[in-house]
Amino acid sequence: MPSPATRLRAPLLWLLLPLLAGVTAAKLWPPPPNSLGWLMAIAGALSLVATSFAIRPTRYAHLSWQLSLSFSAGLAGFILLHARYPQLHELIDRPPREVTVTFEVIQLFSPPPTARSLTGLGVIITAGAQDHELIGRRIYFSVIKKISLSPRRGGHYLMQGLIEPLAPDPAAANFNDYLASVGVRQKFTRGRILREVRAPGWFINFCNRAENHLEAILQRGLEHHPQTRSLYLGMLLGEKAVLSEAQQNAFMRSGTFHIFSVSGLHVGVIALSLHSLFRLLRLPQRLAAGLCLPLLWLYVQITGASSPAERSFLMIAFLYAAQIFRLPQNPLAALAGAALVTVLLDPLQLFSTGFQMSYAVVVALVVMGIPLSKKWTEHWQPYALIPRAHWRRYQHHLDWSGRELLSAGAVCWVAFLASTPSGIGYFQTLSPGSLLANLVIIPISSLALVAGFLALLTGLGGLTTWSVLFNSAAALILLLMDWLVQQGITLPGMYYNAQFVVSWLAPASLVGMTAVMLAGLAGKWSPRYGGFWPPVLLLALLLLFGVHFG
Repeated sequence: MPSPATRLRAPLLWLLLPLLAGVTAAKLWPPPPNSLGWLMAIAGALSLVATSFAIRPTRYAHLSWQLSLSFSAGLAGFILLHARYPQLHELIDRPPREVTVTFEVIQLFSPPPTARSLTGLGVIITAGAQDHELIGRRIYFSVIKKISLSPRRGGHYLMQGLIEPLAPDPAAANFNDYLASVGVRQKFTRGRILREVRAPGWFINFCNRAENHLEAILQRGLEHHPQTRSLYLGMLLGEKAVLSEAQQNAFMRSGTFHIFSVSGLHVGVIALSLHSLFRLLRLPQRLAAGLCLPLLWLYVQITGASSPAERSFLMIAFLYAAQIFRLPQNPLAALAGAALVTVLLDPLQLFSTGFQMSYAVVVALVVMGIPLSKKWTEHWQPYALIPRAHWRRYQHHLDWSGRELLSAGAVCWVAFLASTPSGIGYFQTLSPGSLLANLVIIPISSLALVAGFLALLTGLGGLTTWSVLFNSAAALILLLMDWLVQQGITLPGMYYNAQFVVSWLAPASLVGMTAVMLAGLAGKWSPRYGGFWPPVLLLALLLLFGVHFG
């Protein structure tokens, strides 16, 4: 019987893929002058043509509506990006200058303890008469710390400083690429805060207070263990800045640094913990799913509403929606819906490393990981000649353990195939050791996350002793995890410095790997088309001919 993954269908891909192509074209090329109006008219006409062909069964109707819909969605993506960011291709020819502007703070980056300035992203709300073109632009800012007045997410602040174009900086190439991917083309430096124009709203204040309260709960019993506490807070609340430099290097080189970004793993474990709690309380399944979603959304907001966390929440929300409305659960369709909503809300998300890596890996796990896991476990038959009714207890345990290990190995292998092009392209690192590291670290970190969830749950319920107990259990797990990673990176072959010979190979290889896996799904991973080997062959060719090592 074929794997359920080989029967996945995602009709939204007919909208999503052309839309992504249109957004990509808009990022590369500016629109012709005064063209958005007639481009919208063409897109609307094509959508009507697609609709008419879809409802009229003629000989060429199937191909015609597909082509019309694809061109319409592609034009919509082109229009969407230029309408949301009309200044994307404007030439910034003004020299650096001092300005006084009002910012709305949309994101704050966690500073190291010794930092003298605060950095983040903001949108300029007001500016002087000579700087009127700055209004509405997204800016990276760096301002001097001020004890009496510190910027908070969602607040409006009058600031004075130096504004200049985001010039290429080889020492901070990755960070500048990230800023460019989120629509930042200028930076505001040497800034000082003059006054607060408008305080953050009540919900932002509530999230800030809630985060401080959760942090206080997680620190109970760990006051004298700063390194362990830093790992714990980094995992539960995503505070990377509390990690030491040695810890950051170790987890990055082992390919496991993703566990400190509140993203798919964290949101998934918290969702599973909440769902398990509600099921223990014997709530109906649909009610449990309906209660999980708002609580999960609140967790994402309290931990900073980072883009990876919001993307993960959308994926889970689509899966829960199918459960609530009693629809067939289809992970590929849920991923397509989440990606479509993400791009419609902010089309520049498409060009962020996090978006590309997270969706590439999750799509790979759905379309290749599930069927490969099924195939590997089907071959695990340690007692095929003994009737199952005559198995002893240890034989049942061995059979189950082998299946779980093979399934986890298949998932880690597929994740390695999908993430390696991104790791080389964006982090200049090839981590063969991440195969073994993730196979060990992800289950351990999941246990720590569950312990942290229970610590928060009991702490919020006033059960301080139990909260300290769960914090201590999580600390022991984290000490083991830290020791394993620190020792693991000293092994030969764990990681290599690597980079593509040309920069465009990074996104091209990511798209190519995803396309090969989708083609494998379309061919039901049949041996006639190479089975599960084409992605491996593609990665081998990239490493042989497209990568410089050392």
